[in-house]
Amino acid sequence: MARRVQEMLLAGHYRNADEPIRGPNEHGAFPSWRHFGTGLIGGGAPPVVIDANVLRNEIRRACRTGQRTVLVTATNAGAIRLFAASHVVGELDEHGEQWARESPSVSPAAFQARWEAEYRPLVREVRDKDLSPALLDPAERERVDRLDAEDSDDVPSVILALALGAFFLSEDGPAVRAVYGQDIDLEAHRDWLDVLKAGGDADELGKSIFVAAGAPLAGAAGLFSLTRWLAQRFSPWLPASLGVGFFGLLRSRVSSESWKSLRGALSDLSEALAHIHSQHRTALERFRQTAPPAPAWKELARTNDHKMVLARACLHTLARSPSSPMSAGELAGVLPDLGVGRSEKLVREVLRSDGCFSEPYAGRWQVGCPVGGLRSV
Repeated sequence: MARRVQEMLLAGHYRNADEPIRGPNEHGAFPSWRHFGTGLIGGGAPPVVIDANVLRNEIRRACRTGQRTVLVTATNAGAIRLFAASHVVGELDEHGEQWARESPSVSPAAFQARWEAEYRPLVREVRDKDLSPALLDPAERERVDRLDAEDSDDVPSVILALALGAFFLSEDGPAVRAVYGQDIDLEAHRDWLDVLKAGGDADELGKSIFVAAGAPLAGAAGLFSLTRWLAQRFSPWLPASLGVGFFGLLRSRVSSESWKSLRGALSDLSEALAHIHSQHRTALERFRQTAPPAPAWKELARTNDHKMVLARACLHTLARSPSSPMSAGELAGVLPDLGVGRSEKLVREVLRSDGCFSEPYAGRWQVGCPVGGLRSV
């Protein structure tokens, strides 16, 4: 069974690697991921914040191998969402040619082509100046203040990762410690490629669970609807009589060998679903454990301005919602209990006033903008 699951995962990843890149549309709206993977069964697409050093190395690796990286494949499949602070994009634009020349067998033209074709369409850019330390709790602000004294360049990326509760992709030790705390195992954190693979595995396994169970569930739902209609239209006893008659007819027409084969097939399906579900939960939990520790909302409400608590909750929820972009009403309806006001009116005020959010359609919001599409005000 384990070998079959691994074969299924490999087939899914190869298929995803050949999929067209799904970037934002002409309105600047990123795709909604209403598929049957992490975005549905896992409770949302986990956000990932990338730093300039990892983005540089990723593009150079793709140029050398001629293949998409795991990061691109996972993002394009909707298993994760990729965010970057604006200074990261600025560093790439400013130093991209130099970074290409520093790597053997990578030309500036190839580096730029990879960035434009595969990475730029998938990155959700958030402006540095909109990433306020006021979003953070006192312990997080203390870590950020220490980083600011040591290397202020990484501060916006750190704030973005903390505010989103996102896996932070960086090879800069002080920045990683500012996100995860001083006790973070930097060597283990650098093994992020396996973590992204776990996220991709969770996505593929989630799809398989839904596909395997979806047809029987849809059939059962249809049968229930028909039964209820017959009972309401004619008699409550009619569905039961029809069911007994159908079962008796089936028993008389189907041989014992066929019944045995059917029971065996159902047993195999049940075993396969149980195994896939176990693998899915393991992979998903491994990926979720990479998120930085976050304060409880009600604790945050005791120490922070209530508007900033609501803004952080909107960032955290909207960044991973499978139905992004969302309206203020939709977002207000799914926010957790924060210990502060979270009405539709208050949510709308936050979305309009905080530059971390963009409005690709009137009244519908997402976190971040396409690269180069930041608001000018």
